[in-house]
Parts: sequence; C-alpha cells; structure tokens
Amino acid sequence: MKLIAIAVIEYLLGFFALAVFAAYAFAQGAPTDERFVNAFKLGACVAAVELVILFLKKPLANRLIIGANIWLLVAGFAAFTEQWWVLRGYQSFGEASLFVAMLLVGLVATVALPGGFVATVGPRRKVLLASSVLLTAVVVALFLAVAFRGNTKFAAVLPVIGLSWLNRALQRFAASAA
Repeated sequence: MKLIAIAVIEYLLGFFALAVFAAYAFAQGAPTDERFVNAFKLGACVAAVELVILFLKKPLANRLIIGANIWLLVAGFAAFTEQWWVLRGYQSFGEASLFVAMLLVGLVATVALPGGFVATVGPRRKVLLASSVLLTAVVVALFLAVAFRGNTKFAAVLPVIGLSWLNRALQRFAASAA
C-alpha cells in the first residue's frame, strides 16, 4: 500500500505542470482562447521549475514528463512572445501535439542516451526493447488523441496515465538482469 501511495504522489508531482495547465484551462468548462493562452503561460512557468527539479534529481528524469514540459514550454514561450502561429498549430493538432512532443523526446532519448526513453540503467538490449515498446505506445496514444480529439479524458488524460504506468513496468523490465 505504501508503494502505491508513493507511486501516486510521484506521478502527481511529475505531471504537476500538465495538471496545472489542465486545471486552469478546463476548470470553468469549455476553454476560451484567452484561457488557453493564460493556461500555457502558467503551465510553462511551472514546467520550467519542474524541469530544473527533474534534472537535479539523482535518478534519471522521466522522459514522458520532459516531453510534456517541453510541450508546455514551447506553447508558453509562444504565448509570452505572441507567436500566435505556434498556438494555432497546437490548436489544429489538438491533444495530439502533446504526444508528438513526447515522441520526439522519446526518439532522441532512445538513440542518444544510455537509459533510453524509459530512463533506466540496465542491459542496453533490454533498454532499447523497453524504449521501443514505449515509443510504440506513444504512437498509439497519438492515434487515440486524433480519434478522440476534443474529448480530453480519452484523448489526453487516460493515455498519459496509461503511458506513465507502462513506463514504470518497462523500467522494471529493462533494469532486470539478463
């Protein structure tokens, strides 16, 4: 029970910036353009702090959280600098843009970092296999986001939770010996 509580707390803190963004954007019903812009500004500020904390942590940083925070930082920077074309791009892609950011982070991490997309220490073959499974799952989440566009629960919330749980399982798999 204690392990489950710790996992839930880590998850909530890990995606805190994304939760702040979603709460501000959607708390009062259907979001307006102005509320989205302000939500991206607020989310980007929280994401910047969260990224600093992630990179200062001893264990490897969760690449899904990094992808979500980069997504928020890009949108927040666009909102602060009034680069409306970027926000229109986010708007046209909908929830799928979040998974595109995660996918890009995952591809770079899988190829360039020893811990891969799953961010764990283990035999390289297992890390690559686990990272490939997680990349495939992000692609599935991307398709779900397109299929359920506009339904935040099915297009973003549930896929992010599923990816987070899968990432934990894949980390354990990749870290296990031979």
